[in-house]
Amino acid sequence: MELKILAKNTLMLAGPKVLKFTVGVLRAKFIAVFLGTVGAGIIDQLHYIISQLRNISLSSLPDGMVKLIAEQNGKEFDLVKISKIIKTYILMVIPLTIVMTVLGYYFSDEITLYVFGDIQYKTYFQIGFIAFPVTILTTTARAPLKAFKEIKSFAISEILVIIINLIIFLPLIYFFKIPGAVVYVTLSFVTAFFVTYSLMRKNVMKKYSITFKDIRKAIFDKPYFKQLLAYMGVGVIGGTYFIFIEITTRSIVVNELGINQLGVYTPITSWAGLFVGFILPSVYTYLYPRLSESKTDKEIIGVINGVIRLITFVALPFIIVGISIRDWIIPFFYSMEFIDATKYLPFHFGSLIFFIWSSILSQLFYATGRLKSYLIFGLVINSISLFLVYYLVPIIGLYGYMAKFTIIPLLTLATYFLFWRYEIKLKIQLENLKIMLYAFFCSVSLLFLKDTPIYLQLVGFVLIVNLYFFLKKGERDFIMQKARGIFKRKNEL
Repeated sequence: MELKILAKNTLMLAGPKVLKFTVGVLRAKFIAVFLGTVGAGIIDQLHYIISQLRNISLSSLPDGMVKLIAEQNGKEFDLVKISKIIKTYILMVIPLTIVMTVLGYYFSDEITLYVFGDIQYKTYFQIGFIAFPVTILTTTARAPLKAFKEIKSFAISEILVIIINLIIFLPLIYFFKIPGAVVYVTLSFVTAFFVTYSLMRKNVMKKYSITFKDIRKAIFDKPYFKQLLAYMGVGVIGGTYFIFIEITTRSIVVNELGINQLGVYTPITSWAGLFVGFILPSVYTYLYPRLSESKTDKEIIGVINGVIRLITFVALPFIIVGISIRDWIIPFFYSMEFIDATKYLPFHFGSLIFFIWSSILSQLFYATGRLKSYLIFGLVINSISLFLVYYLVPIIGLYGYMAKFTIIPLLTLATYFLFWRYEIKLKIQLENLKIMLYAFFCSVSLLFLKDTPIYLQLVGFVLIVNLYFFLKKGERDFIMQKARGIFKRKNEL
C-alpha cells in the first residue's frame, strides 16, 4: 500500500519533471550554441552561487518548519499551533535575509573573484544577486505546500514556472547572449516566487483557513524557536561548510584548468542535475513529511524500502540510456566543443545510483531529529571531497574533479547505511537487495563497454529489458493498469 501511494504521488509529478527535463535540454543546447563553454561556465556558476547562498541563509529552517507542521498530521487540526510555527519561522528568516543581502553586495568583489576567477564578471554577479531575497521567499512559500503534501500544487507550479521561464529565456539568449542569460537567471527566480506563492495561498492558506491576520496575531513560541534553532544550527555549520567545499572545488578547477574546463564538465552536471531533479524532488515531496509523521522504526523501514525499490526502477533506465548514447547526446544537445565531456560521463552517471540511494537515507536524519550525526558525517565526507579534488586535479585534470562525483557517493551510502543499521536496525528487503545488486552490475558492465558503442548500446537495451523480471506481479499489474489508462484517454481524444 505504501509503495502504491508513493508511486501515485511520484507519477503525479512525473509529467512536470519530464517537461522540465525536456526544456532543460533545450536550454542547454541554446546556451552551448550561443554562449559556448565560457558562457555555460559563467551561467552555471551564477545560478549555483545564488542557490547556495540561499541555502546558507535559510540553513535547514524550511525542513524544520515542514517537520513541525507534518507532526500535526493525523491529529486534530490546530490553527493556533500552525500559526505559531509559521510566525516563529518568519521572525527568524527576516533578519537572516537582510544580513545576507547586505553582505552579498558588500563583498561582491571578493565573491566574484572567488567564484568566477575574474573581476570582469562582477556586474553579472550583482545583477544575478538581485534574485537572492526572492529565492528566500520562494522556499518559504514551498514549505507549507510540502508539509501538507499538496502534491498537485507542486505539479502545477512546476509546469507554470517552466513555461513562463522558457518564454523569457529564448529571446534573452538569442538577442543579448551572456548579459541576457544573466538577466534570465534573475527573472527565473522571480517567476518561481509568484507562482509558488499564489498556489500556496490558494491550496494551503484558503484550504485550511489560515490568514495573515492569524499569523500576525500568533505568539512567538520559544519551544518551536528552539527546535527550529537546532535545525538552523546544523544547517548553518554544515551548509556553510558544504558550500565552501563546493565553491572551492569549482575554484580549483577554474584556477588549475581554466573556466572553459569547468564549462566542458557542465553538460555532465547539467544532465545529471536534470535527471536527478526529475526523480528526487518528486520523491522528497512525499517522503520527508511521511517520515516526519512516522511513529515507529518498523514504519520508517517500510517506507524506506518502498522508496528504494521505486526509485531504483525509475532511475536505472535513465542511467543506462545516458551512458549508452552519450556520444550522440553531447554533440546533439550541446556542440562538438563539449565532446570531451563524453570521457567523464560514464563514470559520473554510473555513480548516480549511489548518490540517489544515499540521498534517500539522508532524509532520515532530519525527519527523526538526528541532526548532530548528520552534521558530523557531512563535515567529514565533504572534507574528503575537498582533499580528493585538491590533490587529484593538478595531477589528472578533470578526472580529479570527477572523483568528487564517483567516490564520494559510494562512501556516503556505506556510511549512512551502517549508521541506520545500528540506530533503527535498518534492513533492506531481499527483493530490493536483488535489484540494488543488479543496478551495481549494470554500472560496472557499462563501464567495461564504454569504448565499444555498438556493444554498449546492445547490452544497455538488454539490461533495461531484464528489469521487467525483477518486478513483482502486483507491480506489473499496476504498470499495465496505468498504461491502459493512458492509451484509453488517447483513444478517447
